Amino acid sequence: MRASWLYRSVGDAGAPAVIGLLRPGHRAIVTPLTAICAKRWSHDYSDTVMLPSTEFPDRTAAIKVQEQFLSVISDQVYNWQKENLPENSLFILHDGPPYANADVHVGHAVNRIIKDMIIRYQVMQGRRVSYIPGWDCHGLPIELKVLESLEHGKKALQLTPVEIRKLARQHAENTITKQMSSFKEWGTMGEWENPYKTMDSDYEIRQLEVFRSMVNAGVIYRRCRPVYWSCQSHTALAEAELEYAPQHRSTAAYVKFPLLIPDGLVRLVKEQSDVDVSGKPVHVLVWTTTPWTIPANKAIAVNPDMTYQVVYSDAHGVLVVAQSRAESVTDDLGPMRVLAGSIPGSALTSFGYTHPLHSNPVTQSILAADFVTSDAGTGLVHCAPGHGMEDYLVCQKYGIEPYSPVNEYGEYDATVPAGLEILIGKSVFKDGQSTVLNLLAEADALAGVNSGYQHKYPYDWRSKKPVIIRATAQWFADLGSIKDKAVTSLDNVDFLPESGKHRLQSFTRERSEWCISRQRAWGVPIPALYDSTTGDALLTDTSIEHIINEIKKVGIDTWFAEEDDITHWIAPEYREERKSYVKGKDTMDVWFDSGTSWTLIQEKYGSLREKGKNLVDVYIEGSDQHRGWFQSSLLTYTATHRNGKAPFSTVLTHGFTLDGKGRKMSKSLGNVIAPGAIAWEKYKIDKVMMQPIGVSGLRLWVAQNDYRTDISVSVESFKRVQDSLSKLRRTFKYILGNFKPTPYFTYERDVPYGELGPIDQHALYSLYELEKSVKAHYDNFAFNRVVQAVNKNVAELSSSYFQLIKSRLYTDHPSSLSRRTALTVLAHVFRTYTSVLSPIIPLLTQEAWHHAPCCVTGQSEGVFSPFVSGWYETPEEWNNEKLRDDFLQLSNIRDAVNDGLEIARKSGNIGTSLDAGVVLSTEPGTTAFALLESYKAHLAEYFVTSEVNVFTASADSETTTAYRWSSVPKKLTILGSMMKTTVVSPSRHKCPRCWHWNAKKESEVCGECLETVKSMHGFNAP
Repeated sequence: MRASWLYRSVGDAGAPAVIGLLRPGHRAIVTPLTAICAKRWSHDYSDTVMLPSTEFPDRTAAIKVQEQFLSVISDQVYNWQKENLPENSLFILHDGPPYANADVHVGHAVNRIIKDMIIRYQVMQGRRVSYIPGWDCHGLPIELKVLESLEHGKKALQLTPVEIRKLARQHAENTITKQMSSFKEWGTMGEWENPYKTMDSDYEIRQLEVFRSMVNAGVIYRRCRPVYWSCQSHTALAEAELEYAPQHRSTAAYVKFPLLIPDGLVRLVKEQSDVDVSGKPVHVLVWTTTPWTIPANKAIAVNPDMTYQVVYSDAHGVLVVAQSRAESVTDDLGPMRVLAGSIPGSALTSFGYTHPLHSNPVTQSILAADFVTSDAGTGLVHCAPGHGMEDYLVCQKYGIEPYSPVNEYGEYDATVPAGLEILIGKSVFKDGQSTVLNLLAEADALAGVNSGYQHKYPYDWRSKKPVIIRATAQWFADLGSIKDKAVTSLDNVDFLPESGKHRLQSFTRERSEWCISRQRAWGVPIPALYDSTTGDALLTDTSIEHIINEIKKVGIDTWFAEEDDITHWIAPEYREERKSYVKGKDTMDVWFDSGTSWTLIQEKYGSLREKGKNLVDVYIEGSDQHRGWFQSSLLTYTATHRNGKAPFSTVLTHGFTLDGKGRKMSKSLGNVIAPGAIAWEKYKIDKVMMQPIGVSGLRLWVAQNDYRTDISVSVESFKRVQDSLSKLRRTFKYILGNFKPTPYFTYERDVPYGELGPIDQHALYSLYELEKSVKAHYDNFAFNRVVQAVNKNVAELSSSYFQLIKSRLYTDHPSSLSRRTALTVLAHVFRTYTSVLSPIIPLLTQEAWHHAPCCVTGQSEGVFSPFVSGWYETPEEWNNEKLRDDFLQLSNIRDAVNDGLEIARKSGNIGTSLDAGVVLSTEPGTTAFALLESYKAHLAEYFVTSEVNVFTASADSETTTAYRWSSVPKKLTILGSMMKTTVVSPSRHKCPRCWHWNAKKESEVCGECLETVKSMHGFNAP
């Protein structure tokens, strides 16, 4: 039977209230206990019934609680553990810096709260932790936001680099202040007074030192080669800065290039089709989705192992295409007749061709390339080495240099081929491309156009616009020399989920180089000087060292300032050469910035790490960081260390937040919810108005989700949180309410385990199971399973144990062993719950701890927090498996008893279960009978009935007839024996104090209550 709890209402002017035992779903009728006493008996026993009473509130006063305890659970706890926990136990969670550019969103809350739960658990385990919050401060988004605001009254183009940097720095500082305030409101702890920022001078110096080390290792080089380029941002991009749009539409075109016909091809066509093509135009046919790159064509590639043929089209003349692509080309361009076939691709490489748009065409080469396939196109690929990576690589083999007549805005510049000056200033995506197509058509070189070809295409993840590939002089890190070592180092790293290891390894293997230069003002400069005559770069260890030392003296902004004399930037060794130099304007990729954040940990804690141990214990960020921060950290660390290790021991990834319909949360969809609204304000989810759930609710919501996958922000998920939080608060209230000191007794010490009854010991077994399973879940970072385990245990205790001990707590003598054993278990429940829940909802556990006397916490007054107390490890003696097995059988018997009680209730024989007795019978000499005999003294309490009698099967039929009423017996099998349970009328009268039917006479208190009342008040009860 499940009953509601009893409470003495704090602050009531009148007598305490009593809530009777009720079935779930029944309405509670609250009646002053004194009124009941006045009606039913002459003596008022209300002051002898010890109902729960506590100042711990039913509902949190969120603002008050936050003001009272937030600094305790964050600043005080963090500083305490730094000063008191052993240095050699140090646990480091390194913060992947969020971008200092916008307000916080739910994704920030997920990230920060997960990190906080990890370090709080480590503190509970007695380990000192280091969590230094960080911010990524440089880069394009901040610079663009500043330039777009124009609040400074100047046009963007009028600002100097130093002015841009000043504005960007201020914007980043303002954003950090706002974000930090939100992070702290979520109850997260860390080095808030000393965070790291990638724009801090000491951070920038460490980053430059990493760059210097990589230069010395021969990893850094400069080359003019094609890179991804953002026309909106006017800068090069790395692969990690791209998004791929699967439904991008391009203009695809078939283009004809005039072939210089060798005699052998003329003879072959004559032999196979009796057609003479001598003196007639023959074209190689290419297909491209970037016709704007045709002016930059330098070669055509074929697969040497594929077979080609010469075909004739009435519309397009004589063409060369791959045999395997002829059918597809025919579908697009119309019927074609084969003139000659079986021409190996390798034979075509001896041919030459000319450019159809050049006014002074020169012979260009057909090259062999294995990237040419029969999957699409014509089997011949137009190569523009200035606009394609594969084009660039194949052309490099033949000494063909990249050529890109396109400027940083994505417009054709003055370097276009002679005769194509009409293209200058036109956008490659708009009027420039259409002009190229028109010129090809005029030259009879355009065989076909599809203006809506759909395919996957790279976009700039910041501007959300398509990028181009453009050859420029950029700085690169050669990953070919370090990526194998980096991948191998991951063998000793734990990943959660495990698929993360494969993702990071594969993404690292795929990269051969890393474009680390950007063309922006707001960033860390690449410390290169350039010969003003030749353009050659000066980048040596001596020069970099000198520039770093100069930055320490004059500040990094001076590098970006216009200076009449830059001699002070030139190392003395190079001043003697009397060359003229200029400062470079490139800055480093922001992934290089954040990717060197491990230098902070190395500088601060490197000497404390055990030999052979990785630098950082845990990295955790979103699942997109396998291409980002995880990888850049791995590469920069591997490039500068020879220990064969990764910078991290464990890498965790979490998913992204989705709305209730499974859509990614974004401002454009209008489905974004601020974490502050969830905690403090009313908010809407899917048009449903939701009540705020406080900081504890926000944290519990994060914890209850499996963060390894995407997280749903849904009505159902928040309702679950509200329900769980309410149950936890009521549980703490119930526990604390029973420890209020009375004039008769104050609880001071726990009862030893051996003196506890089996019901109490069984409750402790459930706590043992909870603590051990929860610890394993925490060790595996499975916070959702922690929540599930706690919720299950709370439900079981509140519906079972808390119901069973109410009579002991309320009516037994305050100092009786029976009541003290119940209080002992409640104290253990409190300590276990505050222990296992503190990493997740520290505000609630701190509030409960504040209201708990020392006898409940088991600690002295100086232990101000559960974190100071540490993890409450349940003793091994609680692991009583025989008791567990016995109670599994007893619970089956109780289920049968409850069925009988329900029948008796419906028939009107009882109101509550205490109005009944139980008769149990089975065969003597069986294991089942021995079980009943062993626990006979505790069965009435376990069933919440007034009495339980155990008989042999033969005696049962004779005894049940003696009761005023009895239910139909229920049969079940227990331990292989048939058992019968019968609910019967009690054999005695109802005690007006404890409500058990143990009194000898009507309206008379039972013997136990009589002794209790006499000892408490010294008078005779009727």
